[in-house]
Amino acid sequence: MFDLHNTLNKFFNNHVRLGSERKILADYRDKNLERLQQGLESLDYPNAFDHLDQGSYAMYTINQQANKDYDLDEAVIFNKDDLPSSALETRNRIEEAMCEGGGNFSQSPEALTNAVRVYYAEGHHIDRAIYRRFENDYGEIIYEHAGCDWSIRNPSDITNWFNDLVNQISPSKDYGATIEKGQMRKVVRLIKKFSKSREGWNLPCGLIISVLVAECYRPNYYRDDVALYDTMASIRDRLYVDEVVYNPVDKSQSLTNRQKDQTRVRNFQEKLDSAIDKLQVLHDLNCTEEQAKNAWYWVFQHDFWNTNDEEKSFDERGKSLAAAATAGSIFISPNGNISTVKPTGQSIPVPKQNFYGE
Repeated sequence: MFDLHNTLNKFFNNHVRLGSERKILADYRDKNLERLQQGLESLDYPNAFDHLDQGSYAMYTINQQANKDYDLDEAVIFNKDDLPSSALETRNRIEEAMCEGGGNFSQSPEALTNAVRVYYAEGHHIDRAIYRRFENDYGEIIYEHAGCDWSIRNPSDITNWFNDLVNQISPSKDYGATIEKGQMRKVVRLIKKFSKSREGWNLPCGLIISVLVAECYRPNYYRDDVALYDTMASIRDRLYVDEVVYNPVDKSQSLTNRQKDQTRVRNFQEKLDSAIDKLQVLHDLNCTEEQAKNAWYWVFQHDFWNTNDEEKSFDERGKSLAAAATAGSIFISPNGNISTVKPTGQSIPVPKQNFYGE
């Protein structure tokens, strides 16, 4: 398979990883927790609670989003006696407290079936899942989630399952791997990037993708691009056989029992099939770097992979000409370089130009 391991990692580091934006999202999370506490206090409700990061933020699988449509999941955990007995009344109370606490929201906080959602004008939102805890007759701490009704669920189970699995099955340098640690997590993030590459695609949520990767992951000790390709093919083959995806910490619970989730999984299988077909050129002994990059460009639909150097050169030249025209003078050296400062060697002075659109 044509080797683009280093190129893929450059793409991952520059265009997939969250970078400094992670700190910005953490600040939004913390301010929201403060507003919740202030709102509860203002309404004379008990305001003591713990909180826990969940979802892609806690699993470190959250990716860059051009439209800032980040989805943060946060568990808010109260003592049982500090909440209404009804799960619905509990969610409504948190919605009321969030509205009372104020904030720069694009629309008012809203109590949904499984969480209270807070919308931000910048594009992202925070889903606040509400939990209550109590001690049972055996001295065990029990957590219950406020969904349609109260249901037993530990808010850290999914995160712990995922992070532990990444450490367990990703190749380790202690055993001869040359790639960086946490390859399984990287594969999850790259497949999530693929799933968001077209605006019109209707594909599964991040949790379902993460579970499928965990089931079908094919590690490679030396190349991340091979691990990515092999895992994509493995997921496609798995979905040919069975389209049902189960909760990894509760196998009795299907994550795909809704019709819309079944449709999304079926769409995912079809898109993976198309991607694998486009990537077949990588296995051609005569495959060129341009062909390989074009294949990955189809997968990610990102300009990073664009091999049309002539078009890029034209765009860059046009920007240089426009900037030079604004400055008032253009000098073109014999090798074609453009400058607004007269070169020391031979050059051709060009009068000020009127460019189309000025």
